[in-house]
Amino acid sequence: MFKKTIILVLVMVFAFSMVVLTEAKTVEVRFCGTITTAANYMLGVGWSNVLREYYPDITMKVLAGGGTTKLLRGVINKSWEIGFMGSPHLMCAKEGILLFEKEKEHSKERYYDPTRALFAIATEWQNFVVRDDSGIYSIDDLKGAQVHLGNPGGFGGIMTKAVLKTRGIDIDKGDYKGIYIPTSQAIDQLRDKTGLADAIVWGGIPQPLISELSYKVPLRLLSMPKETLEKFQKEHVLGPYTDIVTVTPEEIKEAYEGKVLNTEPCYFWTIPMMLIVHKDMDEEVVYNIVKTFWEHLDEVKTVSKQLEGVSLDKALTRLSIPLHPGALKYYKEIRAIK
Repeated sequence: MFKKTIILVLVMVFAFSMVVLTEAKTVEVRFCGTITTAANYMLGVGWSNVLREYYPDITMKVLAGGGTTKLLRGVINKSWEIGFMGSPHLMCAKEGILLFEKEKEHSKERYYDPTRALFAIATEWQNFVVRDDSGIYSIDDLKGAQVHLGNPGGFGGIMTKAVLKTRGIDIDKGDYKGIYIPTSQAIDQLRDKTGLADAIVWGGIPQPLISELSYKVPLRLLSMPKETLEKFQKEHVLGPYTDIVTVTPEEIKEAYEGKVLNTEPCYFWTIPMMLIVHKDMDEEVVYNIVKTFWEHLDEVKTVSKQLEGVSLDKALTRLSIPLHPGALKYYKEIRAIK
């Protein structure tokens, strides 16, 4: 009887240990995008789907945290494991300029040094949206208006002000009033004709917020003059990280079912949006999530048309921070990096 009891206890201890070990294998990774309608958030949704299917030992929780500066801080203080930050933004943190100028004595140590990259995407750009009946037909017509600068806590406002200044529209000279409010509130103000002359929606096309409003009121996308963007690329410190996106009227018509009324090509600025993690993130976990993402990219893309432009050949260019060792291991393994 005593021996049977000992055996039973040992079996129970072993079984309990196996349960604990099994549970310990499951790792949760928190992924934080900007807003739920953005391509970066949808990328997280697609990524979590393929992890669930092909690597269930790692679960990905997808969150929306607002502006990219907030996402950076969340990675630094480990509120989430993966966030987004524009490639030029972390260059600014390294140099202690622009948004990080007030913290320049420690911005490199605080923000640049602890972060590592997984890869970058360039599927999103800055859409300037106006009502068709607004009387605003060009960027120059924003003079004297209340201009949306983007989400609070984001870096988009820095870029917007800089590009507008390149055009000769300077907020410091009182040429317009800049407003930081969430994108959804900016869209509401356009709908109700209260306050803002425009709304800035960061992302590719179609954008759900623009689509929804276009069913209620005709809209237009406001193009940034191409010569202004080319000048910005040459003259501004952020210029080398900035690309020009051209969207044809045919693409706009198809994306918004003819309810966004552009008849000429539109030009927008975009930057590589890096997926960033803390340098202390487990190397094996990083390797496995990156590997799963790229091996099942076609399935990730099925969640949103905005992800159609994601590709490995564009993912490792113009990064402003080092790759995480786990990601680097995978890229070397597939010879994307020598």
